[in-house]
This record gives sequence, structure tokens and C-alpha cells, in this order.
Amino acid sequence: LNVRSSPSHESPVTRNQASRQQFLAVLAGGLTASATACGNSMAWAKDGAKGTKDDPAFQACLSQCMYECTKPKGAEQKSRAECLPECKKQCATTDAQLLRGEPKSS
Repeated sequence: LNVRSSPSHESPVTRNQASRQQFLAVLAGGLTASATACGNSMAWAKDGAKGTKDDPAFQACLSQCMYECTKPKGAEQKSRAECLPECKKQCATTDAQLLRGEPKSS
């Protein structure tokens, strides 16, 4: 009786390789599906954020302005609290971006 020729008695290495391949195939498929789903929702979120505080252009402008404003200039340095109102006025394109909080829903 030759035990090795029987397909039901595979070596542990062959079984492990098959398991790894199956695992990686499932993982890759799941990641691809997740990336596709997130990509579509992220594109929608960016389009829907235009004119709000979450607008990427507003966020980028505000970030750059805050960086420039809080940089030490000689012996003077402004705080973030002092810079925020100035930067909002400079970067805002809508009234919603100028608000301190979120508008109340009625």
C-alpha cells in the first residue's frame, strides 16, 4: 500500500499552501470590493461637501492660512484662537463656512 500516492493524504506543506492561497484570494477580493465601495462613497462625499465646512478646498485653504498665521514672525506669534477668525474670513466662500458651530436643524 503506497500512502503517498493517495490524494487524501497530502503533505502538510501542500495543504498550508492551498490554505494560504485561498486566504489571500478571499482577502484580495474583499479589499477590492471595499476599496470600490469606499471610492464611490468618498467621491460622493466630496461632491456633497462643496460649500460646507467639509469642503476639501476650504479645509486646505484654512490649514495653510493657520500655518502661515501661527508661524513666529520675529518676537510676535499669534495663537490659533486669534488666527481662526481671520483665516475663516479669508478662505470662506459661503456663510456656512463662517459659522462657529453647526446650524440647528428645525
